[in-house]
Amino acid sequence: MPWFYEPYHDISAIGIHITELRHHEQSAFQDIKVYDTVGHGRLLLLDDMVMLTELDEFVYHDLITHIPLCVHAAPRQVLVVGGGDGGTVREVLKHPGVERVVLCEIDERVTRVCQRWIPSVAGHLDDPRVELVFSDAVDYVRSHAGTFDAALVDSSEPIGLAAGLFAGSFFADLRQALRPGGVISAQTESPFYAAATVRAVFNELRGVFREVHGYIGNIPTYPGGCWTFALASDDRSPATLDERRAQALRCNYFNPAIARAAFALPEFTRRLVDPA
Repeated sequence: MPWFYEPYHDISAIGIHITELRHHEQSAFQDIKVYDTVGHGRLLLLDDMVMLTELDEFVYHDLITHIPLCVHAAPRQVLVVGGGDGGTVREVLKHPGVERVVLCEIDERVTRVCQRWIPSVAGHLDDPRVELVFSDAVDYVRSHAGTFDAALVDSSEPIGLAAGLFAGSFFADLRQALRPGGVISAQTESPFYAAATVRAVFNELRGVFREVHGYIGNIPTYPGGCWTFALASDDRSPATLDERRAQALRCNYFNPAIARAAFALPEFTRRLVDPA
């Protein structure tokens, strides 16, 4: 049986044992593949980069969602930038106070493919609280000032389509799109293999928000197995995390102890996200 290998920055490669190609298409934006695998469930590739496997996707989706939403006082209106696979939306909907979730994904085909082939991840997108917007998030965010309590930037690697989602100008527009007390989260790449990217993104965030904090999680099928995230706000921080709400959630990875421990960074990572 064949293996799929994803090289990462010419430094390392991830290998996943695949068994059957379930779907393959070239959308207007990118190449989309879904495979069955040995031990990983369904595998989603975009331009031959691993986006998720059913084995470990919950780690990423829990972290990018529940930390910011538990840090916020009472999130009701939530924006998910990217995240066309639907996993972040699935986790947002676990928060009973959320009234509306906007998924802004540039490539509708990613969402439709995941609804068909990976319903364990995309199976909640028909919830009446969910609004699907298939548009460039840069334009959408710029035209929705003062709208959201939280914005979760669930983007792919900062190249091609996603490059603009890591720019300081986009973070400034996100800040304007937030209501008072608003928060954002973003995936910020591997601290081992993309240190320059991690440092650059946090520098951009610190130029926009007063409170910027890094946190980490362990995701086996992402390069290096360790991944960084950013939490940013003008007036919320890890100290405002509501442990009562965190405890009430039913997750596969996230709990109050994880919420606290995620901000305990190894020293080499701390120097990337907080050079002071």
